[in-house]
Amino acid sequence: MSDNIRRFKYNGEDTLSLPARPEAFDTLRTWLENIAEELQLPTKTGRHLLIAADEIFTNISNYGYPAGGGSANVAVAFNMNDRVLTITFTDTGVAYNPLEAGEPDINAPLEDRQIGGLGIFMVRKLMDEVKYQRDGDRNVLILSKKLDA
Repeated sequence: MSDNIRRFKYNGEDTLSLPARPEAFDTLRTWLENIAEELQLPTKTGRHLLIAADEIFTNISNYGYPAGGGSANVAVAFNMNDRVLTITFTDTGVAYNPLEAGEPDINAPLEDRQIGGLGIFMVRKLMDEVKYQRDGDRNVLILSKKLDA
């Protein structure tokens, strides 16, 4: 492990494993709020992280496991040299790369807009980098945010 990477732990583990159910987000929110406080992040930055995490976790919960019974794993790391915070979501749900979805036309009248796509659009605007990969049977989505010095 690189000395400049800090991995945040939840109950002694490097990864928080949650049932893929919307109500489980409360646990993730509390953990992220604690990390934001520990890093002394500006309120706005902390809110951006929570909004992005909520959107991704909600999508995993609502669409990743159509038959139910799945889980999502979340890992948080901070590169102290580059001052980049990463939140990595991993699940074994339906293979889906949200980055392949086209950008919504936010200028179109509401009645003409397609359903869906606005959440990942918002995540991309709030975060500095969003990457997806399929690793075997797992979806891996990495959100990165550069923090001001």
